[in-house]
Formats: sequence, structure tokens, C-alpha cells
Amino acid sequence: MTRTTTFSRTTVFFTILAFFFIIVFSYIDQSLLSPFLDTLLVEFFGSESLISVRFMGILQAVFVFLSGIAMVVAGVFSDRTSRKWICFIGTMLYGSLSLISFFTPTGKTGYWFFFATRSLNGVGIGAILPSIFAMVGDLTPPTKRTMSFAYISVGIALGQLIGMFMGGLLASPEMWRFAYLGGGALSIAVGLTLIAVKEPQRGAMEVELQDLGAAQYVFKLQKGDFRKVWDARSNFWLIVNFIDCIPSGIIFFLIFLYLEKVHNIPEGLAIYLVLFAFLAGIIGTLVFGKIGDNSFRKNRKSKVLIALLCNAVPVILFIVFMLIDFSAPTDANVIQLFSDPRTAISLASLILLMFINKGVEPNWFSTLADVNLPENRATMISLAQMLDLIGLSLGPLMAGWIVDLVNTVYDPINQILGLRVAMWVAIGFWVLNVLLWIPIFLYVERDLDDVHKTLSERAQSLRK
Repeated sequence: MTRTTTFSRTTVFFTILAFFFIIVFSYIDQSLLSPFLDTLLVEFFGSESLISVRFMGILQAVFVFLSGIAMVVAGVFSDRTSRKWICFIGTMLYGSLSLISFFTPTGKTGYWFFFATRSLNGVGIGAILPSIFAMVGDLTPPTKRTMSFAYISVGIALGQLIGMFMGGLLASPEMWRFAYLGGGALSIAVGLTLIAVKEPQRGAMEVELQDLGAAQYVFKLQKGDFRKVWDARSNFWLIVNFIDCIPSGIIFFLIFLYLEKVHNIPEGLAIYLVLFAFLAGIIGTLVFGKIGDNSFRKNRKSKVLIALLCNAVPVILFIVFMLIDFSAPTDANVIQLFSDPRTAISLASLILLMFINKGVEPNWFSTLADVNLPENRATMISLAQMLDLIGLSLGPLMAGWIVDLVNTVYDPINQILGLRVAMWVAIGFWVLNVLLWIPIFLYVERDLDDVHKTLSERAQSLRK
């Protein structure tokens, strides 16, 4: 068999660009629920009462749970078959279901219709991530891999940003359905570009496999690999890090309500604050991705250290945000908000938090790819992503119940104590997650050595 030719830089660029836009549109779709929350409560239940938040939390939890299950199935098949076509099927499925969401009726019937389309939508979205991340890992060498994952992570952040911004603009009974209609149509359109994308060969960019001559890396996921991957101790701790998604799920689910109810910042103004935070996050992803690649050439533990610090420092900044109490003037604009020192410090902490914390993603993804063999990466990434999604599903679910319980029992009039309590619970989970990065720092070098040893042995056998 003839070995697949390494992709040119132009081909790599356009391939990653296609993946980038698929990721962007999938995260736009996923990010509309939070800014639509008040509107959907009125549409389905006839009330904006926070007591009904738990029903939307259950919807989001089911969506995320089904996405996780689909991810694992897609990850296993991606390590055995064509990753490109798995991604294509997932994109077509979720795009079509988003189009169907346009026909959601009002009332409780509408809730169950929306519940069904959103839940099944999660199955399509779940197929996308493991296939894309596995292919990106085979398009770039280890010394440049973090930046490649950074570009995809930027796509995630950009999709979340556009989704929230679009949601804020279209959060009305007359317009919210058009967001799903447009998003679904664009998702299908960008998914069709996969037909022209050339799928990279597994292991194509590993140093040990660069001079195989006419030989080809033919290894695929085997049943016995499920046991072997756990010999790499970093895998366990990288995946247990799904705990960091619980606070993310709580915060992203409640942030618009929190800013409005606690700090008197209306949804329209909150959209701009979230915009600033996400732009800072996008810059942080690229900055810390570049730092990760540059430092990895000198110290193979550097990606893990960067991820650990990018998790730890934001905890302090979020505590600062929580401890500063302020109330924005009615009808204030962004300039007026930042003219008050206390308000400026609190909101600046939130924005700086996003800049630093988004540095975790590219270094985490890159480390997970580095400590696994090419034929196991999609499976491990899908398993890690599934557990991440479980964390994200637990976040809104916990947030909804905490808000409902605390407000019903202790604060039935103002209904803001539950929001504060939920945010402090998020901080507790965040601190726990920081501690879970320490074992990865201890084990990662040994696991990298094992991967390189296995690839070297396979390369020698393939050359014979």
C-alpha cells in the first residue's frame, strides 16, 4: 500500500477552516438557550418565575446527556472507520432538527415539542467533536498541536459568543424561532463542505512515523485497547477533570439572570459584558495556545502546568467578582457601568477571568492527544467530552434546583438568594478541579515516553 502524502500547508489551513466553521455553528446552536431563558419561560409556562427554571434545566441536562452518549459512540467508530463521514452525518442531523425547532408551538405542548427537538439535536452535535479533534491531531505535529486545538477552541468560544449575542437580540416571542431556523440552515450549508475535505491519515504527523516509505500506519482501535489506555495514568486524571464543567454549567446557565436580578444589569446590557468576556477568552485561547507549544519544546510538562494555572487563577478572580456588591443605575450604559470603581473592578475580574481560563482548553486537548496513540484519540477525546457534558448537564440541573429550593424556602419575595448560593457552589467545584490537575503534572512525562516507545516499535516493524 502507498503511504498517504502529507498535506500541504494550504490544504491543512482550509481543512481546519472547515472544521472551525462547523464547530462555530454547532456552538451557536447550543448557546441560544441561556439568553432565551426568560422568553421561553413565558412562551411555555406563561410566567418568568424562577420556580419554572428547573424545567429548562432538565431540558438542557437531557440535551447534554444525549450529546455525551453520542460522542462516545462516534468516538469509537471514528477510531475504526471514516471520521469525516461521521462528522458529516452529525452535522446534517443536528442542522435538520434545528430547522424543525422553528415550528415549536406555545404552551406546555410547545415545551415538549422543543424538548424533543433539542434532545435529539444533541445526538447530532455529539458526533462532531471527537471526529474533528481526532483529525486535527493528525494534521499537525506535537510541537504545533496546541495552536491547532486553540483555533478549534476559538471556534467553540466564538460560537458561544455569537449564540449568546444573537440570542440577546432575538429574545422575543416573535423572533427566537428564527434563530434556530437560520442556524440550522447555515449548519447544513457548512457541513456540505466536508464532501470536499480530504481526511488525514491516522498518525500522519507523528515524528516516529515520518519515514515509513511505502508502508502505511494501519493500526485501528481494538477491543483490548480499552484496557490498555488506562495504563496511561494521565488519561484518568484528564478525564476526571470533567468536574470543571459543573461550575461552567452553573455559571453560563445563570449569568444573565444573575446580572439582572442581583446587579440590576438588564439582559441587553449583559450581552455586551458577556461579549467583552468572550472576546477576552478568544484572545486568551490563542495566547496560551502559543505559549503551550513554545514551552513544550523545552519542557514536556509545560502544557499541564499552563492548564493548571489557567484554572487556579480564575477562581480567585471569580471570588472577587462575587464579593463586590453593586447595583447598576437604571438605564445605565457600558461606560456608566465602568465609571464606578467597585463595579469596574468586579466586571473587569469577570473579563480577565475568561482571558486566563480559556487557556485551559487547547493545552488540555493537546495533552490528551499527546498521551494517546493515534488510533485511540477519538475514543479518549469522546469519553472525556462525554464526561465534560455530564458536568455541563449537572450544572444547569443543580443550578435550577438550588435556585428553586433556596428561593422558595428562604427568599420567596426577592428571589436572588438562590442565585448567590448557586454561584458559590460553583466556586466549590472549581477549587476541587484545580487539585485534580496535580496528578497529571506528576504522570504526564512517563505517559509521553510510553507513546513514543510504542510508535517507534511499530515504525520499525512496518519498515521490514
